[in-house]
Amino acid sequence: MEQLQQVLSTPPPNWQPPLGAQSNAITILHASLEHLRNTGDEQYLFLRATLELLTNHGFLGAADSANNASPLSGDEEQLLFHCVTGVRHVMLFRWEYFQPSFRSCVRDCLLAIGLGCCNAGSVVLPRTFTMACLSGAASFWKRSWTAGAPNDTSITQVQQDSQQKYLESLMTTNLMPSMQRFNTTDGQDLFSYLNNLLVSPFEQSLQPVELMRRQYTGAMAASFLSLLVGEFTGGNSSARYNLPIEFHRLCHQVFENGNEEASLSANGSKSGLDTTLQLSMGALSSFVGFMLNTESNNNDAINNESLLDMGTSTVSLTFDILSWEFGASSGKWDFSNGSTKKDGSSVLLRPPQRWRETLINPEFLGAMFRVYTAVRVGNQNSLLRSLEEKRGRMAHQLRQLLLQLSSIAGGTIFAGENERGAYAGFLLEGCLDALETILTENQQQGLSTEESDFMCAEVIDLVTMLNRLATNFRVQTLSQLPSFPRFLSAMAMVGKWLLEGSLSECERVQGDIECSEGLGWKYEAVSQILQCSEAMSDDYWLVSGDAQTASDNLANVLAPLYGHYIACRVRMSSLEEHYLTQQGEDLDEIREMIWEFGVEEEMVSAGSLGRLNISASLSTMAGMFQQCVPRLMSLFEGAGNGSDMTAEMAALLEEARMLILCACHLLTDECEGETPSIPDAVCNACQLGSSSGNDCLASIANLIELLRSVAEAQAMKVSAYPTESSLSPLLAKTLMWFFRRWNAAYVLPLSDDYHREGIFARWSTPESASPIISFCATLSLIYFCNWPQEKEVQDESTALLLILAKKGPFVRQLMMVSPSFQQIAVLHSICASLRHNAPQSEILASMSSFGGNLSVEAVKGYQRLPYVDRARVLTCLVVGCSDMDNDKSNAVLDSCLKAVSNHFWALCEALR
Repeated sequence: MEQLQQVLSTPPPNWQPPLGAQSNAITILHASLEHLRNTGDEQYLFLRATLELLTNHGFLGAADSANNASPLSGDEEQLLFHCVTGVRHVMLFRWEYFQPSFRSCVRDCLLAIGLGCCNAGSVVLPRTFTMACLSGAASFWKRSWTAGAPNDTSITQVQQDSQQKYLESLMTTNLMPSMQRFNTTDGQDLFSYLNNLLVSPFEQSLQPVELMRRQYTGAMAASFLSLLVGEFTGGNSSARYNLPIEFHRLCHQVFENGNEEASLSANGSKSGLDTTLQLSMGALSSFVGFMLNTESNNNDAINNESLLDMGTSTVSLTFDILSWEFGASSGKWDFSNGSTKKDGSSVLLRPPQRWRETLINPEFLGAMFRVYTAVRVGNQNSLLRSLEEKRGRMAHQLRQLLLQLSSIAGGTIFAGENERGAYAGFLLEGCLDALETILTENQQQGLSTEESDFMCAEVIDLVTMLNRLATNFRVQTLSQLPSFPRFLSAMAMVGKWLLEGSLSECERVQGDIECSEGLGWKYEAVSQILQCSEAMSDDYWLVSGDAQTASDNLANVLAPLYGHYIACRVRMSSLEEHYLTQQGEDLDEIREMIWEFGVEEEMVSAGSLGRLNISASLSTMAGMFQQCVPRLMSLFEGAGNGSDMTAEMAALLEEARMLILCACHLLTDECEGETPSIPDAVCNACQLGSSSGNDCLASIANLIELLRSVAEAQAMKVSAYPTESSLSPLLAKTLMWFFRRWNAAYVLPLSDDYHREGIFARWSTPESASPIISFCATLSLIYFCNWPQEKEVQDESTALLLILAKKGPFVRQLMMVSPSFQQIAVLHSICASLRHNAPQSEILASMSSFGGNLSVEAVKGYQRLPYVDRARVLTCLVVGCSDMDNDKSNAVLDSCLKAVSNHFWALCEALR
């Protein structure tokens, strides 16, 4: 060890510290470690130092473990960790240099140390070190797993080395004579040994000290199997083998298929993956039986920290096995990406049919839920902190395992749809029982977030599980279950509870989100509930004739959550804006972009929830608009007195903006790249012939008229007082965005599937569409001339004109008869020849040559538009005037293009 310390304290040859950094002991240490690993450690310093240090502290010796072992210091623990990782690196990169017997000896030595076979009494080796030992052993097992298999290119001639023989003899004879040896690469011997370690803690009549030792060893055995599965999975460790990707694919295939592919398998009658699953399920069964059958000592079982550690490790192992990527060895998965999940498609699991008896087992599922109920922390505040954390960790692992079981997709693993439905029902009922327990505890005990540290993770996991069940099994399967109404009711209750709790917390901190507690996990849980609602509401099965009962349940039980959502969400945004304005703060650009992206996703899901009962959602929204709009109009009427923006004004504007966002996502979909269409839920709700359909259509028409009046009121004030602080460009942008999406789908719909009745007929004639189109052109004209430097407003204004122009020749004809659209064309022609600093005389001269009823202020405003925005306006004009059969269109187009071409050629002449 002294030799290693001397090497590590000496800078490597020709080494220089990083640019701008000073040389110190830490940088030299890490540089020397890297140099020693890269040069191959020809003196075996890493291995010798590990054995010497463990022997000095009494962990290794003639009796393997002395009772007087002493704990390691922090520096010694760090040194041991680097030594073990160094051994792993060197042996994997120089595999052909070492004798097979020496490789297996080092592998078995690391496994024994990692499993805790060297622990002495109450003195336990540090977990960072033991996990590094197990990781190294798992790597060595994988490296030799395909030995003798076809296509194995890793077999090379090894060299003789006397030091290897000496170290091998030292480990097997002097230091660890009782070490378990595996003299072949047959993994079945390894699995048999590990199986004994996993089941031995549950034998009867064990002394407490021996029981604790076995429980620790069993936990480490499960951790080793997890590491072994992870090594065959690939990921970030693949580059450490210094072998091509074909080797990893071969290992993956051999470990997965076993003897199913006789030409590839070199081990046992079963695949390593199947055997690992059997070991895991056997250990899990023993653990569950021990936990549930010790009724008189049940508290002792669930409060046994060593037993909880073993249970957590076993559940984690099962989780890792179920995460296996089947078929990846055939090239479907690139090992170099360092991840086993390339995209969201990996969320659903498709295990092979041979796992059917193991996984599709009601007794197994019921046992998992019973153990979860036993170990969850709940409202037990008298537990020790360490025990509370271990029980919370195990409960979380169990929830993750149940989430995976909820992700098993259909296929050959189910005998039929009836079995698939029963499986989903069992998981659904267990999850609902757990959620209802939380709600009951919260109501009875009045627990706050601070008093229940584990409640947040529990709620998030359970609602995620419900979301996964809805996504995986769909409404058609879930609606056949007796627990379906209970499921919807629980979703609505939990969502309402979370939303009201979030609003209460936001009100407590008066909008200061940075000082709030518990909002983050509530947002995440609400997001999962909204995604679950979206998955069900967008299910095409709901439009079939057999889905009326399910649709009624969704509309009557789950849809009311939308009203609670918009009320709480709008109020919270208003409070936050009030606080930011009052404090003179503002979100930085990056945080604002993240916030907008999150709100966009949230609103899309919430819109789908609201469409489950369009009439009720519109009624709720109309009530909120009735409270907001009169105050907003009063604010606009007071514009022009030069008052500064106050916190109350900002809160009101934000409230209006959020309501418009909700209305837009409720009534429209983002159709970029697709033909815009009215959502099916809106079409069905507005069918004529029923009072509800007529009322729904009237509600939508009233909402549009209300938003038109708001947009018109602000635009008129902008034209008169463009610098007034109470006028909001962000509100203007949101209104233009709403009209862009709404116009694209509702005004003059062109789809052949549309019948001329109901919502389709409302704005499908020139008489009903022309005022809307003229109104949009007028809004754009006002913002072009009065807010030319508001980029986001200009983006939406040009996008609105362009989406109208692209709807077809009929819409373009209506645009051409709009005076505002004609004035935009004249403005473009006038300003095409003007510089930004052109004097007023030049402006007047240009105006006289083109005519038009325009003011000098309007021309000056349009003149200040950035060139990129003016280019987009020209695009709108070209598309809007593209009907060659229309003389008026041809005249306007000719005027616009000539205004550009004349001055472009003048510029070319000047540059010659």
